[in-house]
Amino acid sequence: MSAEGCQSLARVYAVEATAFVLHCTAVLTDKAIEANGTAGSPHMGAPGGGSSAVFGPDGRRLTEPLGVEEEGIIYADLDLDEISRIKMFAHCTGHYSRPDLMWLSVDNNAKSLVRPTGAPPVKGDENARSGRQD
Repeated sequence: MSAEGCQSLARVYAVEATAFVLHCTAVLTDKAIEANGTAGSPHMGAPGGGSSAVFGPDGRRLTEPLGVEEEGIIYADLDLDEISRIKMFAHCTGHYSRPDLMWLSVDNNAKSLVRPTGAPPVKGDENARSGRQD
């Protein structure tokens, strides 16, 4: 996957989880390519690969980018109060929630892991064949 693709996924994860994300990658050197015997290979065949970054809970990049062949230490000062601010903006149980349309429920009934086609339901698993009827 490309550096942009990997960073995009890390950014999306930060927003979805409302969390700080440390996206870490390794830099592949000519010496490593020679040692691995991967020269010219589509995987690990060219130097580079560095795209480490820190993303905030709103998806913003909090670190300066390093070059793709540059090794270094990245760091960021994290304001943990930012998590609460972002959660207030778009939190699933906040003022935009619709408990009349969507909710989380837990079914405490025992379930079997394997359900052969046409087999009768396991005791305590009455919805196994017919589907849930909530």
